[in-house]
Amino acid sequence: MAVLGIDLGTTNSLAAYWQDGKACLVADEHGEVLFPSVVSFIGEEGLVAGAEAKKRIVTHRKETASSFKRFMGTDKRYQLGAAHYTPMELSAMILAHIRRNAEYFLKEEIEEAIITVPAYFNDKQRSDTKMAAKIAGLKVERLINEPSAAALAYRMECGQEDATLLVFDFGGGTLDLSYVECYDNIIEIIAVAGDNYLGGDDIDRLIAAYFCRENGLVMADVPKRGVQNITDTEEGTKTRLSISEYAALISCAEAAKCRLGQEDEVEITVEAGGRDYHVKLTDDILFEICMPLFTKIKKLFLHLLKDAGARVSDLTDLVMVGGSSRLGVVKRFLTELLGKKPVVLGETDKVVAMGAGVYAGIRTRREDIRDMLLTDVCPFTLGVEVWRGRGDVQNALLPMIERNSTLPMSTHEYLVTVHDYQSEIRVGIYQGEEYYAKDNLFLGEIIIPVYPKPAGQEGVDVYFTYDINGILYVEVVNSQNVREHILLLGQELSREELARCQQQMKQLMLPPIMRKENQELLAKLQQYYGNSIGVRREQIGWFINWFVYGLQSKRFCAMTRAVETAKNQLAAWRKQEGMAEEELFDGELKQQFVKEWEEMGLEEE
Repeated sequence: MAVLGIDLGTTNSLAAYWQDGKACLVADEHGEVLFPSVVSFIGEEGLVAGAEAKKRIVTHRKETASSFKRFMGTDKRYQLGAAHYTPMELSAMILAHIRRNAEYFLKEEIEEAIITVPAYFNDKQRSDTKMAAKIAGLKVERLINEPSAAALAYRMECGQEDATLLVFDFGGGTLDLSYVECYDNIIEIIAVAGDNYLGGDDIDRLIAAYFCRENGLVMADVPKRGVQNITDTEEGTKTRLSISEYAALISCAEAAKCRLGQEDEVEITVEAGGRDYHVKLTDDILFEICMPLFTKIKKLFLHLLKDAGARVSDLTDLVMVGGSSRLGVVKRFLTELLGKKPVVLGETDKVVAMGAGVYAGIRTRREDIRDMLLTDVCPFTLGVEVWRGRGDVQNALLPMIERNSTLPMSTHEYLVTVHDYQSEIRVGIYQGEEYYAKDNLFLGEIIIPVYPKPAGQEGVDVYFTYDINGILYVEVVNSQNVREHILLLGQELSREELARCQQQMKQLMLPPIMRKENQELLAKLQQYYGNSIGVRREQIGWFINWFVYGLQSKRFCAMTRAVETAKNQLAAWRKQEGMAEEELFDGELKQQFVKEWEEMGLEEE
């Protein structure tokens, strides 16, 4: 049984597998590897998906659904024929077709898949993706973030183990920016930023808006989304595009956009109202047309760097992902913004799928590929509903786990009663970035009894633990040590799996610095400190500070590096008892510590 890596894309989907030491793409009977994420209803034939469905976007727009991935996790419905379908159900049709095609291509059964998702997908979106796979007959134990897959592809292509990457994933319907650190066999996402409603489709709409302005046309009534692309109605305009004419214009705009990569100038011609209209397009014109979109991208990029606590100079490489990132105007904008040329790994729309194929090889424990650890981040803040004071007219959200926290993550807060003699406390759990709790996504609640006392004199301990698979475990303990908990899964588990998951969560609740193996390392370091004097003692002291800071950094790469360095250093000391003081640390290692002290605002004593 093969394990399949699937890039379930907004515009196109791809599948990959691991064979003979490399990731390979699955092709259909025509040799095509890109599978359009489109579903259409054709009379007696029923529902069709892929290339055949894409052909009907212009001619049968009302019977065709596309770009539904951006609405994953919502209640939006698409009417195809007499039935209505959710984005999850439509995605299941795409995945089922990919599975059948892969089984025909590989001549073996496919039961398990690794599916990529945007790093900023919330719990509901991830849950719906897993459910779509289940409907399609695929077992999915792990979703991986698209930037993690891109970083895997980068590692396989460039062979660079230690790097800091900006993964720029610009597809047809979504934009995903990720700040990624690579260390040894670890790929860690530090921060993410994205927009579900910003993609290459918006460039098509901006070109269409430009076409209409230049020709004095008025667009059809098309829903606004992302970058505003509908021109104001001009007085005296005689020609208004019909929906079918507008669809034809969008198709021509997309073709012209792609042709600009091979030609200096292209002409767009569209028939409307019985006559032909024309406009010429160049890279410079397209660059100006796209400025509203570029302004949004710049804002997201600055937001990403702020969350990562990083500077542009910290970046090793800019990795381009997604079909829209291959556009010359996009590369030009990013080069001007960052001051460095991007890394293009083959065809940009295939990078994520290739990374998923690499992870499929890791999943099958192939000997010809090194095991890699992919960490995740919490894409949205998780918190509880609290009353902050008399000035608040509504209950606010108290963040428990901030967005972009490295997973797994555990945290604790003590909350007190707000009313005199209340007999219970309700802990409402929410996900989001808004100040008021009700404006965020409600996930669940725990109600626990407390002794009736004056306000503020009784309280509960609230523990949040969030793991790599997007499972949130919340435990509340009152003063009588009564415990209540809730496990927010976003998926169905058997009783045995549920018990195992709860046990794992309890282990994760212990902070890294309190874990037994790390406490043992700290004790050994402190023993060397106590047995030393002078310069040697000072050096061991600042090494202990660096080790503790690494464990408390909440970054997996930093924690791993701290533990590995401490183990290696202790081993070296045991072999070199009685060494000269100046040989305690080599110069390169000490420079590394000093640099990290400066970054965290500390100085060597």
